[in-house]
Amino acid sequence: MPKPLFTRLAAICAVGLFCVLFGCVYALTQKDTILLTMSLLLGVCCIIRFLLLYHAIQKEAYLILEGVCLKREKSPLTRSQKILIRTAEGKEYRFRLEKQTRLLVGHYYRFYFKKEGYLENTAGDLPSTPALIGYEELTEVSAEE
Repeated sequence: MPKPLFTRLAAICAVGLFCVLFGCVYALTQKDTILLTMSLLLGVCCIIRFLLLYHAIQKEAYLILEGVCLKREKSPLTRSQKILIRTAEGKEYRFRLEKQTRLLVGHYYRFYFKKEGYLENTAGDLPSTPALIGYEELTEVSAEE
């Protein structure tokens, strides 16, 4: 299992456990049935999300894109940024990611997308934000170039 996907699974599990544990303890001490119900529902939702992502990872239902980040343009009034990636084969891909995704121009990255998300060649229009599961910087490749 790739490290960024494992990290994503661990984060979902930790958030769910934290919310259920502290929400239920606080709800029981304060005798708040609404908070108890909401904490348990949040825990169930985290379990479902964890299982769906785990199932997708086990079936390898994700796309991998490796390449060098050529350009990163932040859109001023939106919460997204435009990314231009060139693969080793010379294909260029443009897509949008959230502004919180920190990428450096000239660095080599590996992206993991859900299969429902799609990428377009630069000749095509810019697609909507693909479903990014995770990414990692490949430092050993960056050092060689």
